[in-house]
Amino acid sequence: MRLFRGKFRGTRGARRVLALVALSTIGAVGGATAAGAGAGVAAGASPRLAGARSVGGHAPKRGISGADRRFTAKERAAFAVTQARAPFSRGIVLVGFMPNVSARAQRQLERRAGVRWSRPLGLVARSTGAGRRLERRLGLAFTLGVKAGRELVVVRFLRRERRWVRFAEPNYLMRASAVSSATPAAAGTGASATIPNDPSFDLVWASHNTGQSVNGVTGVAGADDGAARAWSVTTGSRSIVIGEVDTGVDYNHPDLAANIWSNPGGIGGCAAGTHGYNVVAGNCDPLDDDTTYGGHGSHVAGIMGAVGNNGIGVAGVNWSTTILPVKWLNSQLWGSTSQLISALDWIVKAKQAGVNIRVVNDSATFYGTAYSQALSDEIDLLGANDILFVTAAGNSGEDNDNPQYTRYPCGYDRPTEICVTATDQSDQLPSYANWGVNTVDLAAPGDNISSTLRNGGYGYISGGSMASATVSGAAALILSADDMSTTALKADILDNVDPLPSLSGLVRTGGRLDVCKAIPACATGAQAPPAPPVSTGVPVVSGSASVSVGQTLSASTGSWSGSPSSYAYAWERCDSSGGSCAAIAGASGSSYVVAAADVGATLRVAVTASNAGGASSPASSAQTAVVAGSGPVTATFGTTSVGSGSDTFYADRKRVNAYSLPVAGSVTKLSVYLAPTWVSGQQDLEGVIYADSGGAPGALLGTTSQFVFSSSDAAGWYDLSFASPVSLPAGTYWIGVFSGASSSVAGFAYNWVAGSRDYDVNAYGSGPTDPFGSFTTDGEQMSLYATYTTG
Repeated sequence: MRLFRGKFRGTRGARRVLALVALSTIGAVGGATAAGAGAGVAAGASPRLAGARSVGGHAPKRGISGADRRFTAKERAAFAVTQARAPFSRGIVLVGFMPNVSARAQRQLERRAGVRWSRPLGLVARSTGAGRRLERRLGLAFTLGVKAGRELVVVRFLRRERRWVRFAEPNYLMRASAVSSATPAAAGTGASATIPNDPSFDLVWASHNTGQSVNGVTGVAGADDGAARAWSVTTGSRSIVIGEVDTGVDYNHPDLAANIWSNPGGIGGCAAGTHGYNVVAGNCDPLDDDTTYGGHGSHVAGIMGAVGNNGIGVAGVNWSTTILPVKWLNSQLWGSTSQLISALDWIVKAKQAGVNIRVVNDSATFYGTAYSQALSDEIDLLGANDILFVTAAGNSGEDNDNPQYTRYPCGYDRPTEICVTATDQSDQLPSYANWGVNTVDLAAPGDNISSTLRNGGYGYISGGSMASATVSGAAALILSADDMSTTALKADILDNVDPLPSLSGLVRTGGRLDVCKAIPACATGAQAPPAPPVSTGVPVVSGSASVSVGQTLSASTGSWSGSPSSYAYAWERCDSSGGSCAAIAGASGSSYVVAAADVGATLRVAVTASNAGGASSPASSAQTAVVAGSGPVTATFGTTSVGSGSDTFYADRKRVNAYSLPVAGSVTKLSVYLAPTWVSGQQDLEGVIYADSGGAPGALLGTTSQFVFSSSDAAGWYDLSFASPVSLPAGTYWIGVFSGASSSVAGFAYNWVAGSRDYDVNAYGSGPTDPFGSFTTDGEQMSLYATYTTG
């Protein structure tokens, strides 16, 4: 993997023995691909249908259990053509029986076909002579319920029973026209490209390669994964969860946050509002701390699912998805087999607890790592839980088929595993990319890839990790268009690559990923009629266990089918038992500040999702606890989490961040996260509050008592207390820290939020200036908050 510096924020790169790869999961539309339709029925013949009566005194002879023979090449080709025409409904087959076939014979044939239920298709008016004559001439027709993903297998079987079956076909979908809110642009055959409004999308050549120059490299038009064309059919769904095992993810990144999984509470032993798991630290915080590439896991996450069409940065393969990060690599990108197994096992348990994880992306391969049966078994366990495992081939420019160079997990070659190598902007294999016609399944864009980095940044990284992430994102995109089994998903991806001379004899499929080909409606330009979204999981309100005036509640979107493109929120006030709910005027955002009028009531949020087919029915969260009653209420404003960045306090400076106080209150203290550094000694610190003056710090409103931090003190939260409370009306205030004559004894944590901090030189002995005065602005949003009381 290589790091490039460009117009995005990047970090230093270093050659590593570690070769990074990403994982992908795959799904396809309506079961409408030959490989995804249950190919591979075993040879043989099943026994007769005992006692069945039918035309000519014969009964259907074969079923489609494991004993049926394989179909001929001619039959497979015919069905492939049929599948390419249009997408179809999942779990439904239409059949018409020949005239005079007995009901008993029909039932026997349906049982052999694995039919779950049968309903008449078009009620024939038997009460009339014409109706009875039509029935005698044509026979009866039925709608059959079958197992999802087995539609085409059932159709094949029924069509072969020509003496009893007049027709059998999938339940095809039709649509007159398509509607898209994004800007269309011509792109090859089939569906046209759909371009999001993200300002740096032109750098995402992997999804839409027009031959543009990216980071100084000019590409070849069409050498991409087809995602921009697939977006005319689907842009993803948050109901599809991608498990990412890597260095963690910057879940606060403005281009990732909306697509990061949020624990509803209790999954994996973690609290509500947490975002995954950290195997390295043994806690529930998977924040990316990679210092080698500036956020390897965050880069992988952006490829799979940077929020699309939000007017920010770039767009991932999915505009909407859910990424569940499990961190098992440390900040230098090292980890052990047991840690990876622990990470994968956490994902399996989350799946069993109800999280719809369908793909796992693992972007780490280690040079010279030996075969591990335990890890191979864990990949099989993922498959048994209907999860596709995607990994990378490696970045050492070697043949993975040679046992001397085989990379694992790629080399395990499990039935529900995909191994990916990288291609560049010209559809060529980069010099660093590993290959293997017997071990590497396909290639995908992975060179010079622009994506998200930690601390809210962006940058370019190259390698199998990026290619694997591209396939994982494609798998989730396919599943958002149509659900299917993991084995069908894998087949759908591998059977629909773009064959390339540059890959012939180097990878198993001889081709590069094409997600548009894997979605029949995209490949043909036809699109299924959209249906409004349907709730598959209710929204969750954070902080609902204990609620008080001034507290800010935040709502998740919930989970939805139908790839929603927008969400509407309506906060409601209910009685203490959760009944008699009524909308709160003006409360229509994803967050809500608890007001005095809510005391004694409970709160909930109703979320409505919309797509091109219309709006859903509202999905309501559970009620919160009863809002705390009269009397003083203690709350906070500011940043209460420990940031991923670190800096030190220089001498004689004041630094402030702006925050909103939602209600009138009296501030009693400021709390700041401090840590010792390499400098010994003591550092004097005071907390300050400044008024807001046109978006900048203005008049001094309060100064805390002096606090002395010693280099022997442990890292943690420290209080800077006011001698007497500072009473403030609701509004915006600048809170911060004023540092004494020593430098760099105390360190502090921060998150990077552009334009969030103002600072200036100020002699400590003179006290903080009033007003604040001139200042410099940067993006260090310090881990600092104020505690206040109301009432």
